[in-house]
Order: sequence, then C-alpha cells, then structure tokens
Amino acid sequence: MCKRILILISLLLSGVFCSCTKTLGYSVLLWSNPEHELSDGTLLKVHIKSNISQVYVVSIPGSKENFEIPLWQATEPESKGKAIKQQKRFSEFEHTYASVKLDGLPIRADSVNTSKQVYRLREGEIIRCLYRGAGAAVTNGKGNMEGEWLRVLTETGTYGWCFSHNLELFQAESFDVQNAKEAVVKMDDLKGESKGGDRAIIQSLVSKRWYPESFQNMIKVARIDVNRMNPSYGFSFGINIEENADSAFAGTAVLNTESAGGSWTYTDIVKKAEKEYEFSGTNLKMSIRGANSDTMILQYSEKGRPKQETLVALSENIEKLIESELTRRQSELKRIAQAGPVFKSSNYGTIKFNNENSVTWSNYKLLVPSIISSKALGSVTVTLDYFIAASLKSSYDGVLTMHFTGMEDGVNFLYKLTDTGLRLEDASKAPIKDGVVTARSASPMILFFEKK
Repeated sequence: MCKRILILISLLLSGVFCSCTKTLGYSVLLWSNPEHELSDGTLLKVHIKSNISQVYVVSIPGSKENFEIPLWQATEPESKGKAIKQQKRFSEFEHTYASVKLDGLPIRADSVNTSKQVYRLREGEIIRCLYRGAGAAVTNGKGNMEGEWLRVLTETGTYGWCFSHNLELFQAESFDVQNAKEAVVKMDDLKGESKGGDRAIIQSLVSKRWYPESFQNMIKVARIDVNRMNPSYGFSFGINIEENADSAFAGTAVLNTESAGGSWTYTDIVKKAEKEYEFSGTNLKMSIRGANSDTMILQYSEKGRPKQETLVALSENIEKLIESELTRRQSELKRIAQAGPVFKSSNYGTIKFNNENSVTWSNYKLLVPSIISSKALGSVTVTLDYFIAASLKSSYDGVLTMHFTGMEDGVNFLYKLTDTGLRLEDASKAPIKDGVVTARSASPMILFFEKK
C-alpha cells in the first residue's frame, strides 16, 4: 500500500495523469500478465497513463484494486464499446503465441514482403499473434510459400506483420506464457540436444574472443580505425572454463564498447530457447547466430530502457592489427616527407617536413580564417586519421590531418603526391562516416605545392 501511495505521489508531482476519479477509458490486455494472474484478452479499466514510468494504472471492471502494467501490454485506452470490439477482433487468436524458427526473421511495417523491416526476430523468440491479415503472397523462388500474414507483438512492445511460414504457433491457455515457452524449449530438447550438449556449447562460447561487430567490418574492408578498434573493447563471460567444468557457470560478465558498457554478476547461464540463453540473477540475455555460432546478440536494460549490442567472435590478433596499421601510416607519411621535404606555393606558403610527423608551414595568410584559424601557429603535427572511399582513390592518395599549435581541431586535406609536388584539397566540410571521407567538399579550395 505504501509503495502504491509513493507511486501516485510521484505521478502527481510530475503532472502526467488525470484525476483518479476519472478513467482514461478501457483497454484490452495483449500479453498475459502472470504477476496479476491475467490472461491476454482481459478487459481493463485504465485510470492513469504515465509516460515517465511507461505504465498504465488499471483495474478489472467492477474491482476497486488498482495495479500497474507496462504500456506495451495493452491497447490504447478508448471507450468501453470500442474496447469490446477490439476484444472480438483478437478472439480468433486468443492465447495464441508463436516461437520463431528462423533466426533473423523480419517483422514488417505492412503485410508485404518488400515492406520496411521494423524488427528482426531471434530464433526461439516468443511473440504474440493478434490477428490475421490480407497481404501479398511470399515466394521462395520455387513458388508461393505456405503460411499467412499475422499481426504480431514482441515482448519488447514492437508491433508489425510477420509471415507465419517460419513460426511455430502454440497456445498459452493460462496467464503464464513462460510455462508455455518452457514447454516449447523442452520439445526442442527432445528433438536432440542434451544438457551435456548445452554445456559444451556454452564452453565453446566462453572460449572465444568476442569483439564489437564494427571490428569485423573494419577487417573485411582493410580499414583499421585505430581510434575505434580498441583492444579493451568486447565482451567477457568472466569465468574460467576449467573451474566450471562440472558446476554451474557463475561469474561476472563485462561488456565494454565505444558506446556501451556494464557488468553483470550471475549464478548460471541457462538455456531458454534454441540458441537463446539467460544469465541467472541478471537482466542480461544472449542470442547466438551464424552457422559457426560466431555472432552474439546481447540484450539488457539500462535505467528501464532495453538495449542491444552485437558482437562477433574473431581469431585475429587485435593488437597486431593496430600495430600493423600504425606502421602503414608512418610509412606513408615518411614517403611524403622524403618526396620533399620542402613543398612551396606562391599563394599558400611553404610546407617543410622536419620528419614524417612534424611540419613547419609558413606564409599561409590566404587560408586564414576560412581554413586555418588566426590563432594557429606554423608548427604542425601531421597524422593520417581517416580513410577515403573507393570512389576517391583514383584522384587522391588519402587524407592528411594537420594539427596546428593553437588550434583545437585538426584541419583535413585530401592529398595527392605527384612527380612535381603535393596537391592538397580542403576537406574540412567533406562528409565523414565511420572514419571514411565519402565525398569531396562542395566547391573546395585546391592548393598546389611544388617540390623544392
């Protein structure tokens, strides 16, 4: 009771609800709620909607007891008559849920196979089936596939359309969908995977080195961004395989990436569905994808908001990749320096390479302040921080970043080393994505320097 009073006071102070003496309308429960022993399809009276807490305060019509449910579990409040019509619409698929048979199966915005994807399902994920819909047939190259378009709802609150060919529908007759989900998992176990097999799979996952998906992308295109490929980034299970050989898997999992981080102390790793696991005692879940089980999707919540990170298992030595890239950059800067080491322009001054990383640039007044700040001094550190897109490689060698003493940010130039000198092109307004200059600036200034 005290907890409920505190919640109501909080909502009052935030000014996000109407008076409890009124109702916002009626809703239909879309996902069975075991906490309050309610099955999907139950009609609810809605008293309060909190956008801050992301909950409705509701009651069963005729009851005086109020309780909270997540916003995604119910339809938008409306008149009682309209809510009853919604009930009837859902009645054909009352208590009907589905287990996903295909990893990456899309949920689409419309019941057409070319419609925008709004969500990609994990193998074994459980979704709610709401009603069927008319839609375009789905083909596989040999003809139309068996199935129909269903309006579905995920456990994280995403709505959309999914073709039923790769869904295994089942009934959750009671309010406890989890028990029905466990039953589906047990049926999968009977099809061939033992607990011993589960342990072997987990041990295999623990033995791999997991890194952000961006690392794999950088390796594939041979563009190692040393500012983003940090050896400390990745995911660790935080356990010793040998010590956990015959006991529950227990430890502290750690996630560290460029944009996310966290740690979870767990008592075991439990299989919940095919290639889907939970870290007991935490909100961390793990889904495994790929023919070689080399892709991991981590799902967790942070301050009440769902989060997701994709990681990949890599055999490459990340430290050596970074070292090799740094060596390549130094060799390229040395090539430019040795080609001069002095480059002179009658309009834009003289660039003198003291070594591959240090430059003195004098008489660049025509570039102030449009490109170079008036606070800048002629002492410059030169780096190769960015790559160029394939479409630019026929005209440029790369991107030089000039770090002037007195300037906070570096100045980027596309460059080309020629037989007669060095050509620079202002790239301060060029688009950059994932460390790659993808195009030239609009109407850029081009600077020519002759060898001296």
